[in-house]
Amino acid sequence: MKNLLLLMLTTLSINIACAQDQPKSFSANDLKKMADAKMFKFTAKDATLPVDRSGTTPATGSDRTEDNHKTLSAGYYTSITPDSVVSYLPYYDKTETHGTDENASTTVVEDPSKSVATTYDYQVKQKKNGTVTINIKPKGGKVTKYVIQLQPNGTANIDATIDDFKVIKYGGTFTN
Repeated sequence: MKNLLLLMLTTLSINIACAQDQPKSFSANDLKKMADAKMFKFTAKDATLPVDRSGTTPATGSDRTEDNHKTLSAGYYTSITPDSVVSYLPYYDKTETHGTDENASTTVVEDPSKSVATTYDYQVKQKKNGTVTINIKPKGGKVTKYVIQLQPNGTANIDATIDDFKVIKYGGTFTN
């Protein structure tokens, strides 16, 4: 009897944990209202880094793939409210070299950075399929532009322009 009860509790806790990882779906109308109200939080799950066209900093670390895609640890977000845009996203600008000569490898260093803007320009557009695109231009901070796409299925993408030159693409989910 104890084993059966333990098995049931374990199964229930696994189901709850899996359900929390699934994004919540939104109607097109609710999505537009949320964007217009400036009240949502994006949770970043992955990042796609800009490709280094010069070839001077190859990234060969084990945590990166050839297409510059990186899975993120928990805790990275962008929060939009009527009076501020706050983001805590990893910024990839530095590299570390390990080893010497032909055994050397270069890894891009993840540098988490918090950016806060209390004044910003904000535009919302909705497509026929329900997707909402939001353009934000903060006045101050490391991030100079956000292009956010909210999907009705609860997923989102952010293209963040950092220091007016580097665009890093983040994928994840959002909540209201």
